[in-house]
Amino acid sequence: MKNNRLGVVLIVSSLLMITLVVWLMLQRQADAHAAQIRAQGLGVTRSLSALPMSTLAPGAGRAGVLNSLFALQDNPDFAYAAVVAPGGAALAEVARAGATVAVSALPTGTPSLFGERTIDGAAGSRSVREFYGPVLEEGVLKGFVRVAYFAPERMLTGRDLPFFGVLALAMFLLVPLAWLLIRRELAPLGAIGAQLGQLIAATQEPEGRGGVIGVPRDARDLAEHLQQFLLSANARINALERDSVKALADGRLLEYGSNKMHAVLHCMPDGVLILDPSGEITFANSKIEPLLGAAIDAVLSSNIDQWCRDAPLRTLLARYRSDSMEAGRQAGVEFSPVAVPHKRLVATAQPLVGADGAIAFGTLVVLRDATREHLAQQAGNDFVAHVSHELKSPLNVIVMYAEMLQDAAPDDLAMRVEAINVIQDEVERMAALVNNLLNVSKLETGSMSPERHRIKLDDLLRDAFNHALPRAESRNMTLDLQVPRELAAVSIDKDLFRIALNNLMTNAIKYNRDGGTVSLIAEEGDNDIVVTVRDSGIGIPHEDQAHIFEKFYRARDGEAQSRGGHGLGLYLACQIVELHHGRITLDSEPGRGSAFSIHLKKMAPLTAGINSL
Repeated sequence: MKNNRLGVVLIVSSLLMITLVVWLMLQRQADAHAAQIRAQGLGVTRSLSALPMSTLAPGAGRAGVLNSLFALQDNPDFAYAAVVAPGGAALAEVARAGATVAVSALPTGTPSLFGERTIDGAAGSRSVREFYGPVLEEGVLKGFVRVAYFAPERMLTGRDLPFFGVLALAMFLLVPLAWLLIRRELAPLGAIGAQLGQLIAATQEPEGRGGVIGVPRDARDLAEHLQQFLLSANARINALERDSVKALADGRLLEYGSNKMHAVLHCMPDGVLILDPSGEITFANSKIEPLLGAAIDAVLSSNIDQWCRDAPLRTLLARYRSDSMEAGRQAGVEFSPVAVPHKRLVATAQPLVGADGAIAFGTLVVLRDATREHLAQQAGNDFVAHVSHELKSPLNVIVMYAEMLQDAAPDDLAMRVEAINVIQDEVERMAALVNNLLNVSKLETGSMSPERHRIKLDDLLRDAFNHALPRAESRNMTLDLQVPRELAAVSIDKDLFRIALNNLMTNAIKYNRDGGTVSLIAEEGDNDIVVTVRDSGIGIPHEDQAHIFEKFYRARDGEAQSRGGHGLGLYLACQIVELHHGRITLDSEPGRGSAFSIHLKKMAPLTAGINSL
């Protein structure tokens, strides 16, 4: 029954569609006919309006243009043509049989206006579409030209019947074709419904089964079967979603742990490589590139021999390949990378095992930057060697002169005086070295804290000048003192500041030339006092000036190296000045001498508070 209703609906729908299509085509045909009539009417009207009135209306007994127009007009829709005076009186006219020239006034206010209008016909006659235009001679309105055509009608003519019949038949024949196609497409729905019934019966609990579900008879039965299946599937999907949410939470937890571990490895200050059990690199953190000079992409995607130019590291990594006998042992190597030669790296490889060594996950390789330690160790070794040499030299001199004293004649007074003076100088040299070492140790352990007092700086400077005078005179040097008597007071530890000042004076004499000049200058500014030790010696190379205040550092110049020293004097002086919240600056030119300046803050005069009262 439902199938029959569907067929009737299809037939009625096709008939309505045929009717609508025929009506639309007739309407379109009528519109096209009207447009054709309008174009022809306007063209004829404009052509006639351009002619003079004598040609349009030649008078009685003479054939005019209108007669010629009617004779040549083959349009069956042509109704009439007329020439009328401005008042409306007909001057000339021609009309088709059955058509009457309509008597109707025309507009006279705008003689240059062409127009058109529809004039309803009398009872039993057709309406006409009239087109009119003015006839002008030297700008004077002489009359109007009126051309009319029968208005087109929507009607089915005998000429159109075959076309519309074929069109309607074609559209109607589509109905059985559509019906057959629909039945063909709907045929599998029965099989689908049967399968849905079996699925529903299979998914239902035994106590919930209400009997065997048959094949659906129509779309409603199929929809009911589908609804039951969807309910059953929805319950199953909900259970799966709960399992999926739990699995997703577990996966995100694992992902979070993995990301956190990767972040920790990337933030480590050391380079990290992780090798799989076969020895291939599976992870490299961002510190690898600055340490080895190799891009991370190349480390992860290329063979070790392609990106690693350091033979010690290649040998270490090769030990942890799957076929190596030493893959389960810890190992390490120290080397300087070829791409970054100024660094010193320590690579340590540790196997990653679990279950008490039963499972091997790979190898962790850590590359640590040991440059500072290496340099410190090297500097320490150099310092020990240098200090040993500095202590050994005066000891040798002391032993030599002691033996000379033993062998000298009792009355050789000059020899004894010279030996005693040399021994005294070498003892002072050893004492200075030991004192500098002790002071550096106190500075680094934090046990050296200045006891600052109000000090008159000019007396301290003159005392340092007098202390350095004998050593300068022994090398024929000139010491120049430029210290005014009335210097402002400063807050310093007198003993510590004396050490810094003596170190600067000693260096100025040591690295000066025989017969040179050493000046001790003090200048008072608005807020500070500047104490300068200037010499005319060998100077300091520009590349060494930035490091000259570092511990154990000595200028690399050959002449400076020959003068001896242990690289602690300027370091100690700089540290003492900074303890007093001052600063020390250097102005040096190689071959022309150096000037070290100490800047100290002045103290307010004792009378300042009294004067303010």
